[in-house]
Amino acid sequence: MKLKELRNIRKNYLNKYVPYRMKFFKDFNYNILNNILYQCRSGAGSNDRYNDAIIMFDTETSKICKNLVVWNKKEGVKKWEPVPNYIVAWTISIRAFDRNIVTLWGRKPSELVECMTKIHNYMPGEKTIMYAHNMPYDWTFIRKWLFKSWGHPDKQLNVKSHYPIYINFPNGIEIKDSLILAQRGLEKWADDLQVEHRKAIGNWDYDKIRTQDEEYNDEELIYIEHDTLAGVECIEKTMKALHKHIWSMPYTATGIPREDVRKIGKEYGARDSFLRMVLDYEQYVQANRTYHGGYTHANRYMIDKLIFNVVCRDFSSSYPFVMLSEKYPMEKFTKADDCTIDYILEDSSNAYMFKLTMAGEFDSDGNCIRPIELRNVYNPMPALQFSKCVKVINPIIDNGRILQADYVEIYLNELDVSIINEQYKIPYHICTEVYYAYKDYLPRWLTDYVYSLYEAKCKLKKGDPVLYSIAKSKLNSLYGMCVQKSIRDNLVEDYVTGEYEPDKLIDKNGEPMDDEAMYDKYVNNRNSILPYQWGVWVTSYAMKNLFTLAKATIDENLQWGFVYSDTDSIYSTYWNEGELNKYNESCKKKLKDNGYGSVLYDETEYWLGVAEFDGAYREFKVLGAKRYACRYADDPRNKEKDRGHLKITVAGVPKKKGALCLDNDINKFTSYFRFDGEKTGKLTHHYMIEPEPYTNDDGIEIADSIDLTPCDYLLKSIDVVDVDTIWDEEIEMQVYEETI
Repeated sequence: MKLKELRNIRKNYLNKYVPYRMKFFKDFNYNILNNILYQCRSGAGSNDRYNDAIIMFDTETSKICKNLVVWNKKEGVKKWEPVPNYIVAWTISIRAFDRNIVTLWGRKPSELVECMTKIHNYMPGEKTIMYAHNMPYDWTFIRKWLFKSWGHPDKQLNVKSHYPIYINFPNGIEIKDSLILAQRGLEKWADDLQVEHRKAIGNWDYDKIRTQDEEYNDEELIYIEHDTLAGVECIEKTMKALHKHIWSMPYTATGIPREDVRKIGKEYGARDSFLRMVLDYEQYVQANRTYHGGYTHANRYMIDKLIFNVVCRDFSSSYPFVMLSEKYPMEKFTKADDCTIDYILEDSSNAYMFKLTMAGEFDSDGNCIRPIELRNVYNPMPALQFSKCVKVINPIIDNGRILQADYVEIYLNELDVSIINEQYKIPYHICTEVYYAYKDYLPRWLTDYVYSLYEAKCKLKKGDPVLYSIAKSKLNSLYGMCVQKSIRDNLVEDYVTGEYEPDKLIDKNGEPMDDEAMYDKYVNNRNSILPYQWGVWVTSYAMKNLFTLAKATIDENLQWGFVYSDTDSIYSTYWNEGELNKYNESCKKKLKDNGYGSVLYDETEYWLGVAEFDGAYREFKVLGAKRYACRYADDPRNKEKDRGHLKITVAGVPKKKGALCLDNDINKFTSYFRFDGEKTGKLTHHYMIEPEPYTNDDGIEIADSIDLTPCDYLLKSIDVVDVDTIWDEEIEMQVYEETI
């Protein structure tokens, strides 16, 4: 009998005789799971039989008692003493044959492991994949119970400490994290994909102290049921849109476009091209030093001041735009002689990476009489990044950017140095460790793929929610593929202590691999097809575009309207519409020069790269990077629901609840304002590790846990620098060295 026919028979049987139910795990007839089919995973030396079911589990926890609150009088914030937590409810939803089969529930962690084991054993395949949304949280609570029943995992991948993305056990069960795949919370994922079941917000009291004999009302059961039902439905929609099997689903959001790129690239000889231009180890180390992130900065003259009539302009798909419109190093880098900045900037046909050493002028007594300094001391956007410098002497720093220094060493490329050379007076300099490579457009197969994703994003925005969500995720993940770390430590979890320690990869001879050996392993991997240097140049082009756009915030009196920037957006009190249009037209021309135009859909033109209106604000206050508050203006360009609304962006503080702490008064957003953790919902993690799982005197099963406690946040401004008086200061000589 063909698989399709067998599938229809099983599906019809379940539809007729096994209606979906939520059941206590002991009341379920596990023989029903014999109807689940399996699929063989072929290739890569594997012929494993995977159960063709989508399964998600979730846990709900309680504290053993209320947290004790302690005031830190010095900082003026509250702190909560951590207490042990334990599982009080759990669910497992199973979906197969395009329908929900069952949601099983229970109370104790040992029962969860018992149920997971039964599900796996009653299905016919050898391998079972089970998802958890934000698995690192659930993993901490159940790990010791799993070890007790299944032994230690035989394979585990950790992207960072306390963040495994998959864990394989010898019994054939693989646990995967769906959060890192979705890149959003379950509530938003379910809403974005418009699945049948959504999170039942508000049906669960997280502050209630519960036992493992708790009786739950209907609303509470619906809450825990919908968590995992929404999850399996989201996974299935994503799986179908990607044309994947349960065993072939990518682990992460970046993995979705990565597979596409590898498949397309293979057809166009991308591997051979990669080998022709791949960096050697020393060049990779230098490129890694050259790489920088986005430019997030606040105007130092406007810190903690109430600013009126601010308008934000935001680039449309900033990184994908420069991947289409700009030229990149397209051959192996060649060593060059030491040279000057002018020499590099005059050569427009080549890409350069190098170490720039800058020095001021010193008198005979060793005093710096002419430092490295801004050409315009009132420039609110200094580009020189302190954290990327390998050596600095006597820096004066504005929120991580250098205003003035006596001596600087930093690794750059030709794009970065063009900005620095324009901004700074540099008495003496030399470019050393110089490498160059011919520049050209990225290969057509890659840029066509980038453009197709942007086109899909534009055309699907009001269409299929699943395809739109995936197209948007792919587009946003493209850049990340280019800057994957080629050298990384293998994070290993200690199954006794719960700690994560870096460990070197092991070679074929059982010896630890050094960094160069790990880099060679990356180069020799047949799946490596995107040169790391492309990602380095992407961020540099994007930052240069940001600084070019910033010139449109300077008025005829050479006064800056610039207030704040964050990677691909600028907030300003003034916009020169002529300069703005000029910039946007230059973006369109760059695209056309490489054979790309706008996306026309529903009588609207969409252009990558252009600076678009992103909000008008009648009030604005900023205290530094990722710390600002603003009130939307009654502007017809703003959405009606936003007008008059006060919003905040503070790293680590939830936006909506954080804004409520201000009581609709933006003037409260000032240095040392305390965001109350109980009001904002900001939580901090306390990991609590037990030697062994145990049952206490009250019959409660306890093992490792995480205590999520409220966390007050004390708002602080950056150290404001008065440029008019910096030369009057007596500066103690200091040398900063950082090994990158």
